[in-house]
Amino acid sequence: MFEGVSVVDVVGRGEAHAAGNRLLAADVGGTYARLGVVETRDGAIAVGFHRRYACAEFPGLAAILRRFREELDAEAAGPFPATCVVAIAGVLQGDHLLNSNLPWKVSLADTRAEAGIEHLHLINDFEALAWALPQIPLAELQVLGAGDGGGLSLPALLLGPGTGLGAALVIDQGGHAGVQPSEAGHAALAANTPLELDVVRLLQARFGHVDSERVFSGPGLMNLYQALCELRGVNPRWHAPADLVDAADEGRDLLAAECTALFCRWLGSFAGDLAITFRARSVCLAGGLTGHLDRYLRQGGFMQRFLDKGVLSDTLREVPVFTIEHGQLGLIGAAAWHAARFAS
Repeated sequence: MFEGVSVVDVVGRGEAHAAGNRLLAADVGGTYARLGVVETRDGAIAVGFHRRYACAEFPGLAAILRRFREELDAEAAGPFPATCVVAIAGVLQGDHLLNSNLPWKVSLADTRAEAGIEHLHLINDFEALAWALPQIPLAELQVLGAGDGGGLSLPALLLGPGTGLGAALVIDQGGHAGVQPSEAGHAALAANTPLELDVVRLLQARFGHVDSERVFSGPGLMNLYQALCELRGVNPRWHAPADLVDAADEGRDLLAAECTALFCRWLGSFAGDLAITFRARSVCLAGGLTGHLDRYLRQGGFMQRFLDKGVLSDTLREVPVFTIEHGQLGLIGAAAWHAARFAS
């Protein structure tokens, strides 16, 4: 799938990764936490016993890890691994995680002690998802824009609008895949049409700095809808992304339909900007909103704005764009990160 990149080299070496090695992998977003026992063997990664939890139902990350341990013991699914890699939304600064979308604060040292884990690592959730890309069969990628028809090539840009906005780049490091995480979602939002300028003006009055996540996320979709309501002089009818998308899908609200279509067009422009910035040879969309908005992503507005980059439009026409289901990829990516990090 990747030109000049060996997936086995990425995940098959490591001081702690002998054949059959097990670790606990977790993928913690702003809404859900997925945990699983992951085993690496001969360059392959497999997820065994796994569970999903709602983050808001727990007082902290350590409580989720303890609950998983209890359920693992109850199912007699093997010993609790000594090593845990948590892919989590945010940036680790010293001992503390910087994140505005989680319902609780995270301390690496406190979590390690409270959960009773010997080796605990926290990495950015989208960095982990990017590490999983080399594991995805090409047949599981849904084509949004065919590009040159050459499949997924590096560097590959990964974007994910969900509770927040994730972004990462999969790169070729001398024949081995590597990942460059980013916080592109917190860069300033760029408007390209008079309507988008009006939306940014309203968001600036509300938030001050307007980063891209203020629109390209679940909460951002509602920010966009509320701004459109204010511009149109109507009262908001919907207060959750799922309700808004359902109303648009069922034809019950023309403004909801306009909002979802505008979201996808604007996201296409943002994706094109990043593809140019990183000279990406392929683009993948993941995240919770991608599946819900699939119908609108395929209406044409996303790809039209993705390609609308002046003299570089022809270059972007060669870049394939795919959508992927998140699923267990965060768990697989966490294990792949650990294998690459501790490779001998």
